[in-house]
Amino acid sequence: MKLRLVTAAALCAFLAIPGGMTTGRSAQAAGDTTPYGHSTEAEEVDRFVRALRTIRGQYVEPLTDRELVDIAIKAMAERDRYSAYLDDGEYRQLQASNDGAFAGLGIRYEAHGTRVRIAETVPESPAEAAGLRSGDVILAVDQQPVGGAELATVKQMLSGPEGAAVSLTVLRAGTPDPFEVSVVRGKLRIPSVRLAAVGTVGYIRITRFDRQTATGVSTAIRSLRERIGPDIGGFIIDVRDNPGGLVQASVRVADAFLDKGTILTARGPGRGADKTYAATPGDETDGLPLVVLVNAKSASAAEILTGALKDHRRATVIGTKTFGKGIIQSVIPFDSGALKLTTARYYTPSGQSIHQIGIQPDETIAEPAAEDGQSALPSGGIPSAANDQAFARALSILRPR
Repeated sequence: MKLRLVTAAALCAFLAIPGGMTTGRSAQAAGDTTPYGHSTEAEEVDRFVRALRTIRGQYVEPLTDRELVDIAIKAMAERDRYSAYLDDGEYRQLQASNDGAFAGLGIRYEAHGTRVRIAETVPESPAEAAGLRSGDVILAVDQQPVGGAELATVKQMLSGPEGAAVSLTVLRAGTPDPFEVSVVRGKLRIPSVRLAAVGTVGYIRITRFDRQTATGVSTAIRSLRERIGPDIGGFIIDVRDNPGGLVQASVRVADAFLDKGTILTARGPGRGADKTYAATPGDETDGLPLVVLVNAKSASAAEILTGALKDHRRATVIGTKTFGKGIIQSVIPFDSGALKLTTARYYTPSGQSIHQIGIQPDETIAEPAAEDGQSALPSGGIPSAANDQAFARALSILRPR
C-alpha cells in the first residue's frame, strides 16, 4: 500500500513538470512557458514540492524527501521500458558490465528436462574453485527449489553482489545423495568475442557489445587470417542471441568491415543527440565475403552492425527477423546513481528506422529449437552444421565451390 500510494502521488506531481528533471543537456530555464496549459516550469516545480510536503507530512508512515524523490524519478523513467533510474549499486553494475566485467559464479547452465544442469564452468571462476562440474544438476538455490523454473527465474536467483555467498543444492552423477555447495560470487571477465576456424571459413561470435568487443573482433580477424592462411574464404559474424550493448562498440565493429560510408545516424531532441557515424578508410578483412547470422534476439547494437553491413551490401544476412530496438539510451550520472534515458532514435545507412520492426534477413532460415523452448545455440564453441541450417548455409556461401 505504501509504495502504491506514494508512487501514484509522486508520479502525478512529477509528470506534471514538462521538463521533468533537468540535466543541462535539454533543460529549460525556470520561468519559461510550456505548451501544457501555459504554466511555467517554476509553477510546476512548486506544485511538485507542495505534493511532496503534503505526502511527507500527512502520510500515515514516515517518509524522507529522498524516498519520495527517488520514487518520482523512477516513475517518470518507467514510462519508457528501456529507461530507468539506477541507484548507486545498479549504476556500478552497469559500468562493470560495459567494461566486460560481471559479478557472478562463473557457470553456464541449461534446462535439461525439468531440471537445471551446469553445462560448463568458467576457468578460474568461483564455481570452479568451489568444485562445481559440468553435468552437475542444480536442485535448489539458497534452499529454494528450481525444478521446472524458467531459466530467467534461475538467473535472478543466482544473481547478486560481488562477495556474497550463494548455497547450491547439487546432484552429481555417481553420487547417491544431493549435497550443498557454497559459492562466493566474484568478478568475472568473460570475453564478448569467440572465434574458430571452420575449414577455410573464419567464425566470429559476438555475444554482447562492451568496451572490449571491437578490440576482440580485430584480434579475431587477424588470428583467423593467420591461422587459415591465403585460402580463407570469408567470415561468419554470429550475433544471434546478442541483446546489444554500447553503440560506440557496434560502430567500431562495423567500421572494421567497411572502408567508407555511413554506419549510423542518430536523431534526438537533446543537445548533441544528432550524430552521424561514418566508416574510416581501411577494411580489416580486405573485402573478404561476410555472412551475418541473426535471430529474434539480435537487438539494439547487434542491429546497428547488421543494418550497416546489409545496407552497404557488405554482408549476406541469414536467419530470422531481428528484435527491432532502434532507440539509444544515454547514461546521465547524478550525485547518487544515474538516469538511463532514451535520448535518440537511430537510422540505418539507407535511412530506415528499425524500431519495433526489426531487420529482415536476405535469407530466412529458422534456428534450431531445443526441446525445452530455449535457444539451442551453443554458448561456447561453434554451432554444428548438422543441426544448424543457418550456419550450414553460411558455410556453403563462403566455402570454395
